[in-house]
Amino acid sequence: MAMRKALLILLAAAAATGVAAEPASWYTATEPGYLTESGTLFDDSIKGAACDTLALGTVAELYNPATGRSTVLTVIDRLPELPEGRTIAVTEAAAEELGMLGTGLADVVVSVVREGSIERKASTNTGWYSFDLGLYTDMDDLMLRYGRLKENGLMPFISIEEGGVRLSVKHVMAYQLKNASDMIALAGIDPSEPEPEPNPYS
Repeated sequence: MAMRKALLILLAAAAATGVAAEPASWYTATEPGYLTESGTLFDDSIKGAACDTLALGTVAELYNPATGRSTVLTVIDRLPELPEGRTIAVTEAAAEELGMLGTGLADVVVSVVREGSIERKASTNTGWYSFDLGLYTDMDDLMLRYGRLKENGLMPFISIEEGGVRLSVKHVMAYQLKNASDMIALAGIDPSEPEPEPNPYS
């Protein structure tokens, strides 16, 4: 499943407030390493929002008439999978300030404090990495290293090239880099520097 879709939108029946406002929900990432549309790693503790109508980087104040509470947050994400009519979803930290953690949904009044202008570049890191572990000509040595990598819980790949067989470890998420590097070293291989790779699930 694509990381863009690896999200959990927390929904519940919203009480009518009688105030003309935008229906909002709160959301969280179901897996570590989810990269927001603004290019930052998702963090529940940051007061942020996914919004389809405001520019990325926009700072906005949200007010929940049902609780009388408000929060100031930054638009960091897009959520094209939001239900029809829903234009904004906030992080857990923002939802807590708005008093909507329990209900999941709330009608909020949105006031723009400062317009944003963040544009995500196509070259933005996907949050996935691979380790190139070198070209092998000794097949016994290759299979020994391959077996040790698997024993250490990694996912080794081999590809036949002119001059030998290349060994690599792919599909490593950002939060797993230190552990993967340690496990590669434990297998007796220099882990070198990890290289960014395309999202394997997109």
